[in-house]
Amino acid sequence: MLETILFVILLLIVGVPIFINIIGPFIVWKTQKVPAIVKFQALEDDEFLANRNEKFKEYDQSLLRLGFFSVGSSLLKDSNTDSHFRLYWHNGIRVAAMVVTMQSKVEENTSLEITQKYTDGSFLGVSNSKTPEAYPKLDIKLSYRFPKIINSDELLKVHTRLKARYKSDLEPLDYDVSKGFHDVELFFKKESDALFDIGVVKKEIDTEGKRSLTLQGAMALTYRSIPPGKNIWAYITEKRAEAALKNA
Repeated sequence: MLETILFVILLLIVGVPIFINIIGPFIVWKTQKVPAIVKFQALEDDEFLANRNEKFKEYDQSLLRLGFFSVGSSLLKDSNTDSHFRLYWHNGIRVAAMVVTMQSKVEENTSLEITQKYTDGSFLGVSNSKTPEAYPKLDIKLSYRFPKIINSDELLKVHTRLKARYKSDLEPLDYDVSKGFHDVELFFKKESDALFDIGVVKKEIDTEGKRSLTLQGAMALTYRSIPPGKNIWAYITEKRAEAALKNA
């Protein structure tokens, strides 16, 4: 009897993840799409902030103390996740920041990202998200993840160091705050086009402004989003960021 129970437990521990990794890409392939054309609706700032968690509010206050100001707040709804975010801009150093809370049925993750756009159209971004980016590495954005950094000022210093090392020959561009989320919307399209170029999504954009995944893309996103691939990818991206900072 004990042997049977142990066998069932072992089967659940080993068998379920294997089954999910086999069938998962096909489910994602048929059900998930990637946004290409996005139009964000600005939400009322005070009401938006009142409904956010304490970590979100702490990031908001720390960014304001660092000289950033709010461009606006909005929401991105996906099939599995709601992403509430607030966009910030700093005129003096020409850097954008975004605080995001991603909510799904199983978890909530609040993180900070600091980004700068350059004259060649590329981006340099750092974040402290605990969740690794599901997309493969793209040429348009040099992105590093530092989940152990919890302070806005420390993350900004990390961005400054990486910029001096990897983007020192490029001039940062201003953000036209009068256009609200326009540049963010343009980035979604640029990112979607880059994903098409490497075979992750199909070319056609549907009436909802989304692109379907290729089977190759579904496999890439699935294995970066569920264990054990998610854990491996998280380790790789964190160590890659630490190495980049060490060399800066």
